[in-house]
Amino acid sequence: MTDNKATMLQGAMRAGYAARGVVYLIIGALALYAAFAGGQAEGSSGALTFLSRQPFGALLLSIVAAGLFAYALWRFVDAAMDLENEGSDGEGVGSRIGQALSGATHVVLGISAITIITSGGSSSNSSGGGSTEDWTAQLMQSEIGRVAVIVAGVVTLGVGVYLFIKAYREKWKEKMRNTQTTERLAPVVKYGLFAHGAVLLLVGTLIAWAGLSAEPQKAAGIGEALRILENQPFGRALLGLAGAGLVAFSAYCFVQAAYRIVPKLASGDLRTLAG
Repeated sequence: MTDNKATMLQGAMRAGYAARGVVYLIIGALALYAAFAGGQAEGSSGALTFLSRQPFGALLLSIVAAGLFAYALWRFVDAAMDLENEGSDGEGVGSRIGQALSGATHVVLGISAITIITSGGSSSNSSGGGSTEDWTAQLMQSEIGRVAVIVAGVVTLGVGVYLFIKAYREKWKEKMRNTQTTERLAPVVKYGLFAHGAVLLLVGTLIAWAGLSAEPQKAAGIGEALRILENQPFGRALLGLAGAGLVAFSAYCFVQAAYRIVPKLASGDLRTLAG
């Protein structure tokens, strides 16, 4: 890969992580606000709708949408060219498939942002749960679609478990430059990965159960999962912890945007946190 292409790809990666950070910062902040002041927690679509309603909202949302598409491009190229040195064994192929699926997810999120812009800042799925329920209902019109819903739930559960492992083993440090900032933010990043993993475990369980029970209304996205937490005993405290965790995950995204290393594109003399 030429230096120019490598620079462009790393630029797309950093823009993508920054856009992702903005989305999760809004989701987490709204969850914290709901926990302490009342109101409703939101998912990804709700966060994008919230952003669109701010001053210069269309411009801000356009920038975030561009970042989300950039992140998707980075993930697709990353998976195809194995820029993370994952390898071609079973575990490596699984990781690269996960990278491609992450890219596809962010294409959908970017399209959602464009849809909100073109509709004048409104979204019928701003809660974050309706859109999940809608596509689940459409898929479950056939037996194959029902299986696909179950698979989607299991994959989401797998991502949640992966984030737990990534946080516990601190594998993210292997691709992070060693600086005073990254050292100080390491505990925040770890908490954010755990929290995001926990939310995805709940989301994956709800999607898989919707497929198994043939009841699409049981499926939920991040927004609905947060509202389910709020309705549990000590729900406000749980929602506050989840909101703080998602804000911490946004910090992880911003740290990635600024300090992440791509193994096949980085010089060999860079020190990582793992070292």
